[in-house]
Amino acid sequence: MIRGQVRPSLDDSAGLEARIELDILGANLVFQALEVVVDTGFTGAFTLPELIAQELGLHSTERRYVTLANGQPFQTGVSIARLLWHGQPLDVRAYMMGNKPMIGATLLANCHLAIDWWDGGDVIIEERTPVA
Repeated sequence: MIRGQVRPSLDDSAGLEARIELDILGANLVFQALEVVVDTGFTGAFTLPELIAQELGLHSTERRYVTLANGQPFQTGVSIARLLWHGQPLDVRAYMMGNKPMIGATLLANCHLAIDWWDGGDVIIEERTPVA
């Protein structure tokens, strides 16, 4: 189980964000804690701002076009990042974009997500086995 909290937005928009802490493997082969936003509207797995990626020693291995929420195409660098997800190492495609790290719907597959949507509310992500 992964736990987090709902807190005011990091970008001063006066909104709330569901946030969790994830461990990501840096170039020094040490996992480092990173606070990330849970964004169910993002269909990918993970975004990482360029500056944080550089600090971790991650570099783009390819370029891809993505479609932003406003429908506009955007070209971004992509790297493979190793996260600890439910206590297990997991390699995910990290899109180098935005101003805050985010996880999206791809990473939440086979999980139950519960959010108490108020400042200080709980964020809980539990692994689940789909029922056939």
